[in-house]
Amino acid sequence: MERQRYSNILTLGATALFLGIVSTVLFYEQGLGLNFSLFVAIVAISGLFLSHIFSQRTKQEQYLLIGIALFFSLMVFVHSSELLTFFNIVGCTLLFLIITNTFVGKQIREYLPSEYIRLLFLPLHFVKSFFKTFLEMVSLRGIFGEHSRTKEIVRGSIMAVVAIVIFGALFASADAVFEKIISHIFTFKLSEDIVGRFIFGAVVSLFFIGTFGFMFRSSHSSAISVSGDKLRNLGSVETAILLGSINVLFFLFIILQLTYLFGGESHFASAGLTYAEYARKGFFELILVAILSYLIISFAETQVVKKEKRHLLSFKIASALLVAQVILILISAFMRLSLYENAYGFTEIRLYSYALMIWIAVILVLLSHHIWTNGERTVFAFRTFCTIVLLLFAMNMLNPDIFIAKKNLKRYADTGTIDAKYLASLSNDALPYTIHLLDDPDEIVRKDFADGLYWKIDHMSKRTWQSMHFNQAQSEKLLESRRNTIEKNKEVSLSLE
Repeated sequence: MERQRYSNILTLGATALFLGIVSTVLFYEQGLGLNFSLFVAIVAISGLFLSHIFSQRTKQEQYLLIGIALFFSLMVFVHSSELLTFFNIVGCTLLFLIITNTFVGKQIREYLPSEYIRLLFLPLHFVKSFFKTFLEMVSLRGIFGEHSRTKEIVRGSIMAVVAIVIFGALFASADAVFEKIISHIFTFKLSEDIVGRFIFGAVVSLFFIGTFGFMFRSSHSSAISVSGDKLRNLGSVETAILLGSINVLFFLFIILQLTYLFGGESHFASAGLTYAEYARKGFFELILVAILSYLIISFAETQVVKKEKRHLLSFKIASALLVAQVILILISAFMRLSLYENAYGFTEIRLYSYALMIWIAVILVLLSHHIWTNGERTVFAFRTFCTIVLLLFAMNMLNPDIFIAKKNLKRYADTGTIDAKYLASLSNDALPYTIHLLDDPDEIVRKDFADGLYWKIDHMSKRTWQSMHFNQAQSEKLLESRRNTIEKNKEVSLSLE
Protein backbone atom coordinates (compact mmCIF):
# COMPACT_ATOMS: atom_id res chain seq x y z
CA MET A 1 0.00 0.00 0.00
CA GLU A 2 2.82 2.38 0.96
CA ARG A 3 4.72 1.57 -2.24
CA GLN A 4 1.60 2.21 -4.34
CA ARG A 5 0.97 5.59 -2.71
CA TYR A 6 4.60 6.58 -3.25
CA SER A 7 4.27 5.55 -6.91
CA ASN A 8 1.20 7.80 -7.19
CA ILE A 9 3.15 10.76 -5.77
CA LEU A 10 5.92 10.19 -8.33
CA THR A 11 3.28 10.10 -11.09
CA LEU A 12 1.99 13.45 -9.80
CA GLY A 13 5.50 14.90 -10.06
CA ALA A 14 6.01 13.50 -13.56
CA THR A 15 2.70 15.02 -14.68
CA ALA A 16 3.68 18.42 -13.28
CA LEU A 17 7.05 18.19 -15.07
CA PHE A 18 5.25 17.33 -18.32
CA LEU A 19 3.04 20.42 -17.95
CA GLY A 20 6.15 22.54 -17.34
CA ILE A 21 7.74 21.30 -20.57
CA VAL A 22 4.51 21.82 -22.51
CA SER A 23 4.17 25.36 -21.15
CA THR A 24 7.62 26.35 -22.48
CA VAL A 25 6.71 25.07 -25.94
CA LEU A 26 3.33 26.83 -25.99
CA PHE A 27 3.98 30.10 -24.15
CA TYR A 28 7.66 31.06 -23.92
CA GLU A 29 8.06 34.35 -25.85
CA GLN A 30 4.70 33.74 -27.53
CA GLY A 31 1.45 35.72 -27.59
CA LEU A 32 -1.87 34.30 -26.40
CA GLY A 33 -4.19 32.46 -28.78
CA LEU A 34 -4.51 28.79 -29.65
CA ASN A 35 -1.74 27.96 -27.16
CA PHE A 36 -3.94 29.01 -24.21
CA SER A 37 -6.83 26.84 -25.41
CA LEU A 38 -4.52 23.85 -25.86
CA PHE A 39 -2.88 24.29 -22.47
CA VAL A 40 -6.18 24.51 -20.59
CA ALA A 41 -7.30 21.28 -22.32
CA ILE A 42 -4.01 19.53 -21.43
CA VAL A 43 -4.26 20.67 -17.80
CA ALA A 44 -7.85 19.38 -17.63
CA ILE A 45 -6.84 15.99 -19.06
CA SER A 46 -3.88 15.82 -16.64
CA GLY A 47 -6.15 16.58 -13.70
CA LEU A 48 -8.64 13.88 -14.72
CA PHE A 49 -5.78 11.41 -15.19
CA LEU A 50 -4.44 12.09 -11.68
CA SER A 51 -7.96 11.89 -10.30
CA HIS A 52 -8.12 8.34 -11.66
CA ILE A 53 -4.63 7.50 -10.33
CA PHE A 54 -5.53 8.67 -6.83
CA SER A 55 -8.95 6.94 -7.00
CA GLN A 56 -10.70 10.27 -6.61
CA ARG A 57 -14.09 10.12 -8.28
CA THR A 58 -14.78 13.11 -10.52
CA LYS A 59 -18.23 14.55 -9.88
CA GLN A 60 -20.69 15.73 -12.48
CA GLU A 61 -20.33 19.29 -11.18
CA GLN A 62 -16.58 19.18 -11.81
CA TYR A 63 -17.07 17.97 -15.39
CA LEU A 64 -19.47 20.89 -15.95
CA LEU A 65 -16.99 23.42 -14.58
CA ILE A 66 -14.21 21.96 -16.73
CA GLY A 67 -16.47 22.24 -19.78
CA ILE A 68 -17.17 25.92 -19.07
CA ALA A 69 -13.45 26.60 -18.60
CA LEU A 70 -12.68 24.88 -21.91
CA PHE A 71 -15.27 27.08 -23.62
CA PHE A 72 -13.78 30.31 -22.25
CA SER A 73 -10.29 29.13 -23.20
CA LEU A 74 -11.49 28.42 -26.73
CA MET A 75 -12.81 32.00 -26.94
CA VAL A 76 -9.24 33.23 -26.41
CA PHE A 77 -8.45 31.54 -29.73
CA VAL A 78 -11.67 32.67 -31.47
CA HIS A 79 -11.60 36.37 -30.54
CA SER A 80 -8.75 38.87 -30.88
CA SER A 81 -10.12 41.62 -28.61
CA GLU A 82 -7.51 42.24 -25.89
CA LEU A 83 -10.09 43.22 -23.27
CA LEU A 84 -12.28 40.22 -24.03
CA THR A 85 -9.20 37.98 -23.94
CA PHE A 86 -8.35 39.38 -20.52
CA PHE A 87 -11.81 38.61 -19.16
CA ASN A 88 -11.78 35.11 -20.66
CA ILE A 89 -8.43 34.39 -18.98
CA VAL A 90 -9.69 35.75 -15.65
CA GLY A 91 -12.80 33.55 -16.03
CA CYS A 92 -10.67 30.47 -16.69
CA THR A 93 -8.46 31.27 -13.70
CA LEU A 94 -11.44 31.62 -11.37
CA LEU A 95 -12.92 28.37 -12.65
CA PHE A 96 -9.55 26.67 -12.17
CA LEU A 97 -9.50 27.77 -8.53
CA ILE A 98 -13.09 26.62 -7.99
CA ILE A 99 -12.41 23.20 -9.57
CA THR A 100 -9.27 22.81 -7.44
CA ASN A 101 -11.16 23.69 -4.28
CA THR A 102 -13.99 21.24 -5.00
CA PHE A 103 -11.54 18.37 -4.53
CA VAL A 104 -10.91 19.31 -0.89
CA GLY A 105 -13.63 21.76 0.11
CA LYS A 106 -17.26 22.57 -0.38
CA GLN A 107 -19.18 22.01 -3.56
CA ILE A 108 -19.96 25.17 -5.49
CA ARG A 109 -23.65 25.13 -4.53
CA GLU A 110 -22.64 25.50 -0.88
CA TYR A 111 -20.47 28.60 -1.37
CA LEU A 112 -21.26 31.82 0.48
CA PRO A 113 -20.52 35.10 -1.34
CA SER A 114 -17.44 35.71 0.82
CA GLU A 115 -16.01 32.31 -0.13
CA TYR A 116 -15.60 33.44 -3.75
CA ILE A 117 -13.34 36.22 -2.47
CA ARG A 118 -11.37 33.72 -0.40
CA LEU A 119 -10.69 31.72 -3.55
CA LEU A 120 -8.30 34.46 -4.66
CA PHE A 121 -6.00 33.49 -1.78
CA LEU A 122 -6.14 29.76 -2.55
CA PRO A 123 -2.75 29.79 -4.36
CA LEU A 124 -1.12 30.62 -1.02
CA HIS A 125 -2.07 27.10 0.09
CA PHE A 126 -0.32 25.72 -3.01
CA VAL A 127 3.05 27.00 -1.69
CA LYS A 128 2.77 25.00 1.54
CA SER A 129 1.41 22.03 -0.39
CA PHE A 130 4.38 22.16 -2.79
CA PHE A 131 6.94 21.79 -0.02
CA LYS A 132 5.05 18.92 1.59
CA THR A 133 4.44 17.14 -1.71
CA PHE A 134 8.01 17.58 -2.92
CA LEU A 135 9.29 16.35 0.43
CA GLU A 136 7.17 13.23 0.05
CA MET A 137 8.33 12.76 -3.55
CA VAL A 138 11.95 12.60 -2.41
CA SER A 139 11.17 10.70 0.80
CA LEU A 140 12.20 7.41 -0.93
CA ARG A 141 9.95 5.51 1.50
CA GLY A 142 9.01 3.05 -1.17
CA ILE A 143 12.72 2.23 -1.73
CA PHE A 144 14.66 2.51 1.52
CA GLY A 145 11.90 2.28 4.11
CA GLU A 146 11.54 4.45 7.20
CA HIS A 147 14.85 4.42 9.06
CA SER A 148 17.79 4.50 6.70
CA ARG A 149 20.82 6.81 6.72
CA THR A 150 21.25 5.96 3.04
CA LYS A 151 17.75 7.31 2.46
CA GLU A 152 18.69 10.62 4.09
CA ILE A 153 21.86 10.93 2.02
CA VAL A 154 20.10 10.17 -1.30
CA ARG A 155 17.12 12.33 -0.39
CA GLY A 156 19.32 15.25 0.66
CA SER A 157 21.37 14.92 -2.52
CA ILE A 158 18.23 15.04 -4.69
CA MET A 159 16.99 18.18 -2.95
CA ALA A 160 20.46 19.74 -3.17
CA VAL A 161 20.70 19.08 -6.92
CA VAL A 162 17.27 20.61 -7.53
CA ALA A 163 18.15 23.67 -5.41
CA ILE A 164 21.57 24.14 -7.05
CA VAL A 165 20.12 23.84 -10.56
CA ILE A 166 17.41 26.42 -9.79
CA PHE A 167 19.74 28.87 -8.02
CA GLY A 168 22.46 28.26 -10.61
CA ALA A 169 20.05 29.10 -13.42
CA LEU A 170 18.98 32.29 -11.62
CA PHE A 171 22.61 33.32 -11.04
CA ALA A 172 23.45 32.61 -14.68
CA SER A 173 20.50 34.72 -15.78
CA ALA A 174 21.49 37.49 -13.37
CA ASP A 175 25.20 37.62 -14.11
CA ALA A 176 26.87 37.42 -17.52
CA VAL A 177 30.24 36.52 -16.00
CA PHE A 178 28.78 33.69 -13.93
CA GLU A 179 26.99 32.47 -17.06
CA LYS A 180 30.30 32.30 -18.94
CA ILE A 181 31.91 30.33 -16.12
CA ILE A 182 29.06 27.81 -16.08
CA SER A 183 29.26 27.51 -19.86
CA HIS A 184 32.99 26.73 -19.67
CA ILE A 185 32.48 24.16 -16.91
CA PHE A 186 29.79 22.28 -18.79
CA THR A 187 31.32 22.95 -22.24
CA PHE A 188 28.14 24.25 -23.83
CA LYS A 189 26.67 27.66 -24.50
CA LEU A 190 24.22 28.52 -21.74
CA SER A 191 22.24 31.09 -23.67
CA GLU A 192 19.67 33.42 -22.14
CA ASP A 193 17.00 31.59 -24.14
CA ILE A 194 17.90 28.23 -22.56
CA VAL A 195 18.04 29.72 -19.07
CA GLY A 196 14.76 31.58 -19.60
CA ARG A 197 12.99 28.49 -20.88
CA PHE A 198 14.30 26.41 -17.99
CA ILE A 199 13.17 28.92 -15.35
CA PHE A 200 9.77 29.34 -17.03
CA GLY A 201 9.18 25.59 -17.24
CA ALA A 202 10.47 25.00 -13.71
CA VAL A 203 8.13 27.59 -12.21
CA VAL A 204 5.14 26.04 -14.00
CA SER A 205 6.15 22.53 -12.87
CA LEU A 206 6.58 23.63 -9.25
CA PHE A 207 3.22 25.40 -9.38
CA PHE A 208 1.43 22.26 -10.54
CA ILE A 209 3.22 20.10 -7.97
CA GLY A 210 1.72 22.39 -5.33
CA THR A 211 -1.68 22.49 -7.02
CA PHE A 212 -2.04 18.74 -7.62
CA GLY A 213 -0.60 18.04 -4.17
CA PHE A 214 -3.26 20.29 -2.67
CA MET A 215 -5.98 18.56 -4.68
CA PHE A 216 -5.05 14.91 -4.23
CA ARG A 217 -2.83 14.61 -1.14
CA SER A 218 -5.35 16.58 0.90
CA SER A 219 -8.11 14.24 -0.21
CA HIS A 220 -6.12 11.38 1.32
CA SER A 221 -5.57 12.97 4.71
CA SER A 222 -6.54 9.76 6.43
CA ALA A 223 -3.80 7.88 4.62
CA ILE A 224 -1.23 10.59 5.22
CA SER A 225 -2.01 10.82 8.92
CA VAL A 226 -0.75 7.28 9.38
CA SER A 227 2.80 8.55 9.25
CA GLY A 228 1.92 11.70 11.18
CA ASP A 229 4.74 14.14 11.84
CA LYS A 230 7.36 11.77 10.42
CA LEU A 231 6.41 12.72 6.88
CA ARG A 232 6.91 16.37 7.79
CA ASN A 233 10.34 15.90 9.34
CA LEU A 234 13.67 16.43 7.64
CA GLY A 235 16.63 14.46 8.94
CA SER A 236 19.76 16.26 10.08
CA VAL A 237 21.88 14.63 7.35
CA GLU A 238 19.66 15.60 4.42
CA THR A 239 19.23 19.12 5.81
CA ALA A 240 23.01 19.48 6.10
CA ILE A 241 23.46 18.30 2.49
CA LEU A 242 20.79 20.70 1.20
CA LEU A 243 21.90 23.82 3.08
CA GLY A 244 25.59 22.97 2.71
CA SER A 245 25.34 22.67 -1.08
CA ILE A 246 23.44 25.95 -1.38
CA ASN A 247 26.01 27.65 0.86
CA VAL A 248 28.87 26.52 -1.39
CA LEU A 249 27.12 27.79 -4.54
CA PHE A 250 26.32 31.12 -2.89
CA PHE A 251 29.90 31.49 -1.67
CA LEU A 252 31.30 31.02 -5.18
CA PHE A 253 28.83 33.55 -6.59
CA ILE A 254 29.66 36.10 -3.87
CA ILE A 255 33.41 35.79 -4.54
CA LEU A 256 32.68 36.53 -8.20
CA GLN A 257 30.53 39.53 -7.23
CA LEU A 258 33.25 40.97 -5.00
CA THR A 259 35.73 40.73 -7.85
CA TYR A 260 33.55 42.60 -10.33
CA LEU A 261 31.74 45.05 -8.06
CA PHE A 262 34.92 46.28 -6.41
CA GLY A 263 37.43 45.56 -9.15
CA GLY A 264 36.74 48.62 -11.28
CA GLU A 265 35.77 49.09 -14.92
CA SER A 266 38.68 47.00 -16.20
CA HIS A 267 36.99 43.84 -14.90
CA PHE A 268 33.77 44.72 -16.71
CA ALA A 269 35.62 45.58 -19.90
CA SER A 270 37.39 42.22 -19.83
CA ALA A 271 34.00 40.53 -19.72
CA GLY A 272 32.67 42.74 -22.54
CA LEU A 273 30.28 44.62 -20.25
CA THR A 274 29.64 48.22 -19.20
CA TYR A 275 28.59 49.30 -15.71
CA ALA A 276 25.05 50.01 -16.92
CA GLU A 277 24.72 46.60 -18.60
CA TYR A 278 26.03 44.80 -15.53
CA ALA A 279 23.72 46.76 -13.21
CA ARG A 280 20.63 46.28 -15.35
CA LYS A 281 21.13 42.55 -15.83
CA GLY A 282 19.84 40.24 -13.15
CA PHE A 283 18.60 42.53 -10.39
CA PHE A 284 15.22 40.85 -10.07
CA GLU A 285 16.77 37.38 -10.32
CA LEU A 286 18.87 38.17 -7.25
CA ILE A 287 15.77 39.35 -5.38
CA LEU A 288 14.09 36.06 -6.31
CA VAL A 289 17.14 34.18 -4.99
CA ALA A 290 16.71 35.95 -1.64
CA ILE A 291 12.99 35.15 -1.47
CA LEU A 292 13.51 31.48 -2.37
CA SER A 293 16.28 31.24 0.21
CA TYR A 294 13.95 32.59 2.88
CA LEU A 295 11.28 30.03 1.92
CA ILE A 296 13.78 27.15 2.05
CA ILE A 297 15.21 28.18 5.44
CA SER A 298 11.76 28.86 6.89
CA PHE A 299 10.38 25.54 5.69
CA ALA A 300 13.43 23.62 6.90
CA GLU A 301 13.10 25.30 10.30
CA THR A 302 9.57 23.96 10.69
CA GLN A 303 10.40 20.47 9.40
CA VAL A 304 13.90 19.58 10.59
CA VAL A 305 14.17 17.23 13.54
CA LYS A 306 14.97 18.77 16.92
CA LYS A 307 16.75 17.48 19.97
CA GLU A 308 14.80 18.21 23.14
CA LYS A 309 12.81 20.90 21.31
CA ARG A 310 16.01 22.63 20.24
CA HIS A 311 17.57 22.90 16.81
CA LEU A 312 20.81 21.02 16.27
CA LEU A 313 23.93 23.20 16.22
CA SER A 314 24.73 22.04 12.67
CA PHE A 315 21.38 23.36 11.42
CA LYS A 316 21.85 26.67 13.25
CA ILE A 317 25.28 27.19 11.71
CA ALA A 318 24.19 26.19 8.17
CA SER A 319 21.11 28.42 8.27
CA ALA A 320 23.06 31.36 9.75
CA LEU A 321 25.73 31.06 7.04
CA LEU A 322 23.06 30.96 4.36
CA VAL A 323 21.33 34.03 5.80
CA ALA A 324 24.66 35.90 5.90
CA GLN A 325 25.40 35.02 2.27
CA VAL A 326 21.90 35.96 1.11
CA ILE A 327 22.39 39.35 2.77
CA LEU A 328 25.67 39.73 0.85
CA ILE A 329 23.80 38.86 -2.35
CA LEU A 330 21.20 41.51 -1.46
CA ILE A 331 24.06 43.99 -1.01
CA SER A 332 25.26 43.03 -4.50
CA ALA A 333 21.76 43.64 -5.87
CA PHE A 334 21.64 46.93 -3.94
CA MET A 335 24.91 48.05 -5.52
CA ARG A 336 23.75 47.01 -9.00
CA LEU A 337 20.62 49.12 -8.56
CA SER A 338 22.73 51.99 -7.27
CA LEU A 339 24.92 51.83 -10.39
CA TYR A 340 21.82 51.85 -12.59
CA GLU A 341 20.25 54.68 -10.62
CA ASN A 342 23.44 56.74 -10.97
CA ALA A 343 23.30 56.21 -14.72
CA TYR A 344 19.59 56.83 -15.30
CA GLY A 345 18.16 58.55 -12.20
CA PHE A 346 15.68 57.66 -9.48
CA THR A 347 12.22 56.25 -10.19
CA GLU A 348 9.47 54.92 -7.95
CA ILE A 349 10.20 51.30 -8.83
CA ARG A 350 13.89 51.78 -7.96
CA LEU A 351 13.10 53.45 -4.65
CA TYR A 352 10.65 50.72 -3.65
CA SER A 353 13.17 48.11 -4.74
CA TYR A 354 15.71 49.59 -2.32
CA ALA A 355 13.10 49.41 0.45
CA LEU A 356 12.19 45.83 -0.46
CA MET A 357 15.82 44.68 -0.26
CA ILE A 358 16.30 46.27 3.16
CA TRP A 359 13.07 44.69 4.43
CA ILE A 360 14.04 41.21 3.15
CA ALA A 361 17.42 41.52 4.88
CA VAL A 362 15.72 42.47 8.17
CA ILE A 363 13.33 39.51 7.90
CA LEU A 364 16.24 37.14 7.26
CA VAL A 365 18.06 38.44 10.34
CA LEU A 366 14.90 37.96 12.42
CA LEU A 367 14.56 34.42 11.05
CA SER A 368 18.17 33.61 11.92
CA HIS A 369 17.67 34.97 15.44
CA HIS A 370 14.49 32.92 15.75
CA ILE A 371 16.38 29.74 14.81
CA TRP A 372 19.35 30.39 17.11
CA THR A 373 17.14 31.14 20.13
CA ASN A 374 14.64 28.33 19.40
CA GLY A 375 11.91 30.97 19.57
CA GLU A 376 8.18 30.64 19.12
CA ARG A 377 6.93 31.05 15.57
CA THR A 378 4.10 33.28 16.79
CA VAL A 379 6.73 35.72 18.10
CA PHE A 380 8.59 35.64 14.77
CA ALA A 381 5.31 36.21 12.89
CA PHE A 382 4.45 39.20 15.10
CA ARG A 383 7.90 40.71 14.59
CA THR A 384 7.49 40.28 10.83
CA PHE A 385 4.13 42.08 11.03
CA CYS A 386 5.80 44.91 12.97
CA THR A 387 8.49 45.29 10.27
CA ILE A 388 5.78 45.66 7.62
CA VAL A 389 4.07 48.39 9.68
CA LEU A 390 7.40 50.17 10.24
CA LEU A 391 8.29 49.92 6.53
CA LEU A 392 4.99 51.49 5.49
CA PHE A 393 5.37 54.18 8.17
CA ALA A 394 8.89 54.97 6.98
CA MET A 395 7.81 55.27 3.35
CA ASN A 396 5.03 57.66 4.36
CA MET A 397 7.46 59.77 6.37
CA LEU A 398 9.93 59.76 3.48
CA ASN A 399 7.29 60.94 1.00
CA PRO A 400 8.65 59.05 -2.05
CA ASP A 401 7.77 61.53 -4.79
CA ILE A 402 9.48 64.43 -3.00
CA PHE A 403 12.53 62.26 -2.33
CA ILE A 404 12.68 61.17 -5.98
CA ALA A 405 12.30 64.75 -7.22
CA LYS A 406 15.11 66.03 -4.98
CA LYS A 407 17.45 63.21 -5.99
CA ASN A 408 16.86 63.74 -9.72
CA LEU A 409 17.20 67.51 -9.45
CA LYS A 410 20.52 67.09 -7.62
CA ARG A 411 21.65 64.68 -10.32
CA TYR A 412 20.62 67.27 -12.95
CA ALA A 413 22.74 69.89 -11.21
CA ASP A 414 25.73 67.51 -11.10
CA THR A 415 25.48 65.90 -14.55
CA GLY A 416 23.17 68.06 -16.66
CA THR A 417 20.96 65.03 -17.40
CA ILE A 418 17.28 64.81 -16.45
CA ASP A 419 14.07 63.05 -17.47
CA ALA A 420 11.71 66.04 -17.24
CA LYS A 421 8.66 64.13 -18.46
CA TYR A 422 9.08 61.59 -15.67
CA LEU A 423 9.38 64.31 -13.04
CA ALA A 424 6.20 65.90 -14.38
CA SER A 425 4.41 62.57 -14.04
CA LEU A 426 5.08 62.45 -10.28
CA SER A 427 2.24 63.31 -7.95
CA ASN A 428 1.45 66.84 -6.82
CA ASP A 429 3.58 66.23 -3.73
CA ALA A 430 6.67 66.91 -5.86
CA LEU A 431 5.27 69.90 -7.76
CA PRO A 432 6.61 72.66 -5.43
CA TYR A 433 10.11 71.25 -5.95
CA THR A 434 9.92 70.74 -9.73
CA ILE A 435 7.78 73.63 -11.00
CA HIS A 436 10.88 75.79 -11.58
CA LEU A 437 11.79 73.49 -14.51
CA LEU A 438 9.29 75.54 -16.55
CA ASP A 439 11.92 78.31 -16.44
CA ASP A 440 14.89 76.07 -17.18
CA PRO A 441 17.38 77.48 -19.71
CA ASP A 442 17.20 74.23 -21.71
CA GLU A 443 14.26 74.48 -24.12
CA ILE A 444 13.90 70.67 -24.37
CA VAL A 445 13.61 70.36 -20.59
CA ARG A 446 10.98 73.13 -20.49
CA LYS A 447 8.88 71.52 -23.23
CA ASP A 448 9.14 67.98 -21.84
CA PHE A 449 8.15 69.17 -18.38
CA ALA A 450 5.26 71.24 -19.75
CA ASP A 451 4.02 68.23 -21.75
CA GLY A 452 3.86 66.20 -18.56
CA LEU A 453 2.01 68.91 -16.62
CA TYR A 454 -0.52 69.69 -19.31
CA TRP A 455 -2.79 66.75 -18.48
CA LYS A 456 -2.84 67.80 -14.82
CA ILE A 457 -4.26 71.19 -15.76
CA ASP A 458 -6.78 69.46 -18.02
CA HIS A 459 -7.98 67.26 -15.14
CA MET A 460 -8.12 69.96 -12.43
CA SER A 461 -11.76 70.86 -13.10
CA LYS A 462 -12.79 67.18 -13.22
CA ARG A 463 -11.78 66.46 -9.62
CA THR A 464 -14.51 66.11 -7.00
CA TRP A 465 -14.44 66.57 -3.23
CA GLN A 466 -14.45 62.80 -2.83
CA SER A 467 -11.08 62.55 -4.56
CA MET A 468 -9.55 65.58 -2.88
CA HIS A 469 -6.03 65.38 -1.43
CA PHE A 470 -4.49 67.36 1.40
CA ASN A 471 -2.30 69.52 -0.86
CA GLN A 472 -4.68 69.63 -3.81
CA ALA A 473 -5.68 73.30 -3.42
CA GLN A 474 -2.05 74.43 -3.14
CA SER A 475 -1.03 72.34 -6.17
CA GLU A 476 -3.89 73.61 -8.33
CA LYS A 477 -3.12 77.18 -7.35
CA LEU A 478 0.50 76.62 -8.36
CA LEU A 479 -0.52 75.09 -11.71
CA GLU A 480 -3.03 77.85 -12.39
CA SER A 481 -0.40 80.51 -11.78
CA ARG A 482 1.80 78.89 -14.47
CA ARG A 483 -1.01 77.93 -16.87
CA ASN A 484 0.10 80.33 -19.60
CA THR A 485 3.69 79.09 -19.49
CA ILE A 486 2.59 75.44 -19.60
CA GLU A 487 0.20 75.97 -22.52
CA LYS A 488 2.75 78.07 -24.41
CA ASN A 489 5.39 75.34 -24.12
CA LYS A 490 2.81 72.74 -25.07
CA GLU A 491 1.94 74.66 -28.25
CA VAL A 492 5.63 74.93 -29.16
CA SER A 493 6.00 71.18 -28.62
CA LEU A 494 3.00 70.43 -30.87
CA SER A 495 4.29 72.73 -33.61
CA LEU A 496 7.62 70.89 -33.59
CA GLU A 497 5.86 67.51 -33.94
